[in-house]
Amino acid sequence: MSLEEISIGSELKDSFKETSKWVTNGINWLSDLDEFYKERAMIEREYSTKLLELCKRHFDKKARNSSHLSVGDEPKITPGSLESASVVLWNEVLTQTEAIAKERHSLAADLQEKVCSNLDKLQVKLNKIMRHITAINDYLLTEKKNTEEDVNKAKKAYDNLCQSTENARQKTEKSLSERYLAKLEEKKIDMNIGKNAYLINISVANSLKDKYFFQDLPEVLDYLQDLNETRVAILNKLLKNACIIERNSNEKVKEILSKIDSTADQNNPKLDTAMFIKHNYCQWSEPADFVFIPCSFWHDDETLIVKEPELTDLKKRLNKALTTYSNYKQTTLSCKEKLEEAAQKRREDEDHANLKFDLKFDDVLYLLEKFMKEDSNRVKSEIEIEIIQNFAGDKDLSYVEQKKEKKSRFGIFGLSKHSKTESVTQSNDVLSIYTVTSNKTNTSGGGVLNGIFSLRRSKTNATQETKTNATATYAYDAAGDDELSLLAGEALFITQPDDGSGWTEVRKSNDQTGLVPTSYLQIDIQEDAGKRKGPSVAPKRGAKKVQYVEAIYDYAAEEDNELSITAGDRIVLIQEDVDGSGWTEGELNSKQGLFPTSYIRKI
Repeated sequence: MSLEEISIGSELKDSFKETSKWVTNGINWLSDLDEFYKERAMIEREYSTKLLELCKRHFDKKARNSSHLSVGDEPKITPGSLESASVVLWNEVLTQTEAIAKERHSLAADLQEKVCSNLDKLQVKLNKIMRHITAINDYLLTEKKNTEEDVNKAKKAYDNLCQSTENARQKTEKSLSERYLAKLEEKKIDMNIGKNAYLINISVANSLKDKYFFQDLPEVLDYLQDLNETRVAILNKLLKNACIIERNSNEKVKEILSKIDSTADQNNPKLDTAMFIKHNYCQWSEPADFVFIPCSFWHDDETLIVKEPELTDLKKRLNKALTTYSNYKQTTLSCKEKLEEAAQKRREDEDHANLKFDLKFDDVLYLLEKFMKEDSNRVKSEIEIEIIQNFAGDKDLSYVEQKKEKKSRFGIFGLSKHSKTESVTQSNDVLSIYTVTSNKTNTSGGGVLNGIFSLRRSKTNATQETKTNATATYAYDAAGDDELSLLAGEALFITQPDDGSGWTEVRKSNDQTGLVPTSYLQIDIQEDAGKRKGPSVAPKRGAKKVQYVEAIYDYAAEEDNELSITAGDRIVLIQEDVDGSGWTEGELNSKQGLFPTSYIRKI
């Protein structure tokens, strides 16, 4: 049987009580739905009210802060009624939020009027129909009960007539008088009439019973079914209507929000900047340079004193500045390269306007801060070198250093108390100066480095890197990103010798660089006689590297605990000059010892 043919009257017999309770439950359930939408409408009204109050407070705040946000606290030109693009966008957000609040109030009214009131009406009408159907069933039940009572009465009357007839018969048997015989015949006639009435009542009752159970009651049950299905159909329309009302409201809210989107799309981040610049622009003069102000009672000029003994102090400062400048020059260049790379990656990020923007931004700022610090120290040393050289002219700036008492990190070496001097010759390479020029190029995208000083080499006679030759004795397959594959007999350049880990960094003729086992190399002894030979077996991966320093001057050891070094030597750092004694401990050619800190630089 299909759903269209299903019938309570046909399927359920004598079930008016159960069916009417089920239908009544469905009608009463409408009260719960009505309560839901009434509370929903109340919530929407409360939301609308609170949203309007929120907008009003922030409109007031915006009015107080608009000028400060648009042109700053002390603009040179007042904006009047003008507002920055971002403030205009915020004003649009508040305005459209007010519109959303009003739309929510309309939604509440529509839910109350078009849903709640209709649910009330539906329930009233359903109850009315339900009462009518119940009245019909009550009538049928009454008729059924009356018919049953008629049958019972007819049966009782028939039984009484039968008893009267029997009594008359018994009297006739005792006395055969004609009077008793006539009376018996009368009783028989009455009995037969009663019997006929009884049988007729039985037939009528059976017919009415069949009519009630197979015609009338099924019809009533089907009308109960119809009433319930009508309730469901109308409820469907009301619930769909509620959805339509809310959907239409949401569509209006969507249209309202699209206005905010449109305004936001027009809010170019540079518009606020342009307005701020326009209302704060004024003529500006660079602050005057610092100048030498002579003492009021000691007349002097702004030239360096380059006679002795003042010249010795200048030589000492120059020597220190040269070492410092050399160190900061390398670190500044390294920082600048990393900064430009990080800034370029951030500029190339297609979607940097998200809540994770701070990751790359912070990385760039960290590198920028490090670059600025290193560059400031470089400039300080550079200017000190430049001014001393300019004022010294052709004077000999070779520095003669008084040796200090040496110490060992082991604390057991006996140190001599005598002092000696050694002349340090400064080559043109060492005295090469790097100048600072302002980068005027306007790169696309407004990079972070625009306006930051870039470094430019002013002399080309820098010290060249010493190259050590080696030959691959065996073939080797790289097993890591930091390693390099080798072919037997391949010529190589050693870029970083073995520090004891069993690995040597080499460069191929195609400029590929990486680590290879030292034991796989045949090192040119003439060029690298002092380098330690690698282990006879493949080294352990991940061995820790040590720190190196580079000698910038020659130094000949005078005592057993000292180490002779030559300019350009790469020395393993064992103990830094942390206490300012002027001596550093290192290892070169498998020998450990002390040497002057000022004769080396970190690499």
